[in-house]
Amino acid sequence: MISMNLPIPKSLKLANTPTPMEKLKDIPLIPSCYKIYFKRDDLTGFGLSGNKVRKLEFLAYDALKKKADTLITCGGFQSNHARAVALVSAQLGLKSILVLFGDEVPLIEGNLFLDRLCGAEIRFIPSSEYENVDRVMEKISKDLKSKGRNPYIIPEGGSNPLGVLGYIRASFEMKRQIDKLNLKSTKIFTALSSAGTYCGLFLGAKLSGWKTEVIGINVRFLPSYPIEKIVTLLEKTISQYRLKIKFLEKEIKIIEGYVGEGYALNTKEELEFIKAFTSQTGILLDPVYTGKAMFGFLDMMKKGEFSKNKDVIFLHTGGGFGLFPVKEKFFN
Repeated sequence: MISMNLPIPKSLKLANTPTPMEKLKDIPLIPSCYKIYFKRDDLTGFGLSGNKVRKLEFLAYDALKKKADTLITCGGFQSNHARAVALVSAQLGLKSILVLFGDEVPLIEGNLFLDRLCGAEIRFIPSSEYENVDRVMEKISKDLKSKGRNPYIIPEGGSNPLGVLGYIRASFEMKRQIDKLNLKSTKIFTALSSAGTYCGLFLGAKLSGWKTEVIGINVRFLPSYPIEKIVTLLEKTISQYRLKIKFLEKEIKIIEGYVGEGYALNTKEELEFIKAFTSQTGILLDPVYTGKAMFGFLDMMKKGEFSKNKDVIFLHTGGGFGLFPVKEKFFN
């Protein structure tokens, strides 16, 4: 239960939580005047590592309550979310169908290998068709229902009001940890893509009275993140769960300029950064989300765009399996 005053539905226990809040040691990549804490949601599990499992605790419970026999979701070829859905489906004795997009024939490795290993049925579509992916999933669902099946559709990233609850609850967990560590955090940074994680942190901070800025680093959309995507999800969540919250659009903080060559595409500079960061910390960053976000986060620090001698938190959302498909690029 998140709060005695909120009508929060039940959920499963899938993630190893609470995850650690760790101070990042001093390393050459980081200006010494900053104190950075990592919220280690890359440690929510092994196969279920990363942020998606927190959302699936609510979504999978709802699917079971509705007696679903198949989970349908979508993402890129190396989607962390799709991999988490495939693993959760296997754990719960359900079937899974993943609609994955890309423009090349993918190698069966990384997250995609784990999808296959779990027995997920995979439907590949070109990137140009992905804007219609909701209709694609609805058609799959309709076909299954005509055969007597009971499918349950989970949107991209698990980012709907029910999935947002996962990171409302996580924000309460983080608040307890920073209080125990006596941190004076004024900023939380996270990679920003489907917006469910960001919205949960944003709403959770308001619900708990935590005076902090939630800052999303756009790793996906060019030329800029469509802020209406966040506004719509915030409003739907507030309405659905009758949250006594008001917000202003100007409170939504998005950092632009670090998408690089595009979603799931990397510059040589980004890959060199990920390699250097791992060698100096022993912490794996993935090439799609945390690598780009951390690259942008530290680049802005070096430019002096944040106050010095402040405690700041970086949410590590996982994604390490995504390193394997691009391994050759790190050493060419």
